[in-house]
Order: sequence, then structure tokens, then C-alpha cells
Amino acid sequence: MAIPNSPAPTPKGRRSREAILRSAVARFESDGFERTTVRTIAKDAQIDPAMIIRYFGSKEALFLAATSIDLDLPKVDATPRSRLGHALARHAVSMWGGESPGRALRILLRASAEDEGAAERVRAVFAAQTLPFLSRELPDSALRSSLITSQILGYAFARYVIGISPLAGVGDDEAATLLGASLQAIIDAPDASGTQRAGHVAR
Repeated sequence: MAIPNSPAPTPKGRRSREAILRSAVARFESDGFERTTVRTIAKDAQIDPAMIIRYFGSKEALFLAATSIDLDLPKVDATPRSRLGHALARHAVSMWGGESPGRALRILLRASAEDEGAAERVRAVFAAQTLPFLSRELPDSALRSSLITSQILGYAFARYVIGISPLAGVGDDEAATLLGASLQAIIDAPDASGTQRAGHVAR
């Protein structure tokens, strides 16, 4: 859903908008999308609920603004093919555990279990930003990209949503090493004819 035309960005308006977004992020993270209401966000932000509608139009549009994400993946042309999976894993572990965009990603991941809009957002973000790691000339590049995505999302869900032990308490370096081996195996795996694909990974 598109965010409607908002009022002119006066200094007061910018402060109000930022306060709304901060409160929305905190509420969506703690209560999830369904249980969070415009009124609770407004109360947390100490602002009239009508201002939320004025600036964002709806709870759905506010959710989109609060979970705006750029994965900022490592540059593939600066990484040897044999290390792409490991580079992506290090980035993923750092990203999911950080404030930005990790917090927005964790909110989306929790919401995706109960809201199809959030699930579609997760799919779109990763499809658009993970697929470039594999050559688009490969007939199975989309499949490999989706397998890489499934590994990263599975890691994040296990660690940050349901807290599977001992993963929830493992160090980032160890998590990145093990996840990287899994991602690299997907990149290097032969296709159905037995041909190695490692040499065809995007440069």
C-alpha cells in the first residue's frame, strides 16, 4: 500500500513523524502486527491518533514505512566465487543481529507467520537482493537463490524468533562459519547433469 501524500515536512512535522516511526517499530517488534493498534502507537508516541493517519494513512502503510529494508549485500565482484557463501553468511549474521536493518527484518519475520502481506514483503526483499549472487543465465539460479534464502531465514527464525538452543547463544563468528559452509555448498553444488556450477556464479 502506498503512503499517501503527507503534509509539508516542517521541523515539527518531521519530529512527529520520527516519533511515530520509533513507537511503531517498538510496538511491532514487541506485539506483532495484528496486536498492535494505531491507538497504542499514538499513546507511546504521545501524539493524537489522527496524526498517524495524517502522515501514513493506515496501520498497514505505517508498517511498510517501519520495515523499509535495504540488505546492502556484499559486492560479488569483490569476492572470490569460492567464498561467496561465506561472505554472504557473515553479512547475514551481522545484519540480523544489528539495529538496522536487523530490527526491521526481525519484525517482518515475526509478522510473516500471521500476515500474508509481511510474508510477501520478506519474499520480495530477498528475491530482489539474493538472486544477483547467482548468474541469471543459469536455469536453476532462482532455485538456488530460494535455497540460500531459506537457509538464512531458517537461521534467523531459529535464533531470534523461537530461540533454539544452543544456536540462540552461539557466537557470531561460529554461526557465520557454519552458515557459510551451508550457503557455499548450495552455490557449488552440481546440477542434475553433474556439472559443477561454481564457475558459473556471478562475478
